Amino acid sequence: MKKLTNKSKVINLGCRLNFFESEIIENILAKEKDVSKVVINTCAVTNNAVQKSIYAVKKALKDFPNSEVIVTGCASQIEKNRFENLGNVSKIVDNKFKTNPNSYITENWVHEQTFNFPSIDYLSTQRTRAMLQIQQGCNHRCTFCIIPYGRGDAVSLKFTEISKRVKKILSSGITEIVLTGVDLTSYGEDLKGKPKLGSILKKLFKLFPNLPRLRLSSIDPAEIDRDLLDLFKYEKRLMPYLHLSLQSGDNLILKRMKRRHNREMVLNICNNLKSFRKDITFGADLIVGFPTETDENFQNSINLITECQIANVHIFPFSPKEGTPAARMPQIKKKIINERVIIAKNISEKIKENIMKKKVGNKEKFLYESDDLSYTDAYFKVNLLSKKNKIKSGSIIEGTVISVNNGKFQVEV
Repeated sequence: MKKLTNKSKVINLGCRLNFFESEIIENILAKEKDVSKVVINTCAVTNNAVQKSIYAVKKALKDFPNSEVIVTGCASQIEKNRFENLGNVSKIVDNKFKTNPNSYITENWVHEQTFNFPSIDYLSTQRTRAMLQIQQGCNHRCTFCIIPYGRGDAVSLKFTEISKRVKKILSSGITEIVLTGVDLTSYGEDLKGKPKLGSILKKLFKLFPNLPRLRLSSIDPAEIDRDLLDLFKYEKRLMPYLHLSLQSGDNLILKRMKRRHNREMVLNICNNLKSFRKDITFGADLIVGFPTETDENFQNSINLITECQIANVHIFPFSPKEGTPAARMPQIKKKIINERVIIAKNISEKIKENIMKKKVGNKEKFLYESDDLSYTDAYFKVNLLSKKNKIKSGSIIEGTVISVNNGKFQVEV
């Protein structure tokens, strides 16, 4: 049995957006006095993620028998019965309402019918960079993905509300904002006039000349508009790192995934941006072993990663999710999937290492977080070897890359 030292705690599983929401929940719980609650924010992106979520709930029930155990997130939204059957769970909070303070008052129930973005009062401003959710849900139905059933249809935060949140974050002294969402580039589809992501970013940069740095979470290649491309080319305050929701580099597999881009589109985006902004770096999500994937299909993915020089590849071995079309397709043997994952990891790590080694001797700007770990503008990890003076966390500084070690720039300031 464990005793909570800070009265309440949040256990987070899953994506960056879940992490952001968990911070909101932590800030909500921190305002309650004399309560002991454990909130598990679950994930459903893979079968393994669901199992980890169930294990986390069971462990919390065992470790904190005197606390209210509350469950929320995609896994408990999609497979609610499995979590209800665990017993002794005080409450399962609807995923749409998990950032609503009333959701954590056990005797009350939220009576809203639609999702509302977190109140600005609960945004975390204690970090060197701030995450800001401006979009929720997804209107697409990729054949491998269960998340739309956990998050609902796409909803966008109005620009007036975005600007209020940005103003609050900047007033707290934070120098970098990361805009996030489930399907960020679908922003505006539900709003009057259907404003695109690129157009609202242009308005933000114009409205806030004091906004030093802005990053974006994962981007769908099929939804990159011209304004967004132009910003990546010319706006230095938009960090030179573009993370693509790639999933595959083979056109047949992309079609079977029901994705809306093809490999030629991705190549064009990468080559176009590189020709205007030499320091831009790319990241991507890659699913390995999607049903029917042949050696040739897989090789096309490897070729695309190599041709685009994608430095930061998040590799996911395919895991069929019950209820998705992909789960009913002919599956690839686990042994083959595991072999391909190793190949993909080795190649992506080599690409990253080569890119980083070319920067040895160069000066790199980065947002200082700590001596052990900071990130450059192009999102490479930094370890600070030496400095002349004490550096304030959140400062934007420049240092010389001395070497590369364990995937980090070794930098002197």
